Amino acid sequence: MTESTHPGGESGARSQRGNAGSAANDVRQAFAGLPLDQKISTLIQVELDMLGDAVNSVVTAVSKAVDDVARACESSEQSGPATSEAGGQSSTS
Repeated sequence: MTESTHPGGESGARSQRGNAGSAANDVRQAFAGLPLDQKISTLIQVELDMLGDAVNSVVTAVSKAVDDVARACESSEQSGPATSEAGGQSSTS
């Protein structure tokens, strides 16, 4: 795997990390300039977004599990009972 080199001599991975760090610093500076009530409001919005993502992940996982159980029940109903009729009926003489 080769890394591309940018004019400044940085590799592609380092350049991307630098851009992300620069963007994070820009956000921090913008946030620092906000009044306290807007800071609190922004933090609450971010937390609610993260909570919504977490709830969505849980609902998706539960839905998938229920679908898997329903499919398993359908396939067991289609294949018939687990015991065969000959083995299930024993007669003694």
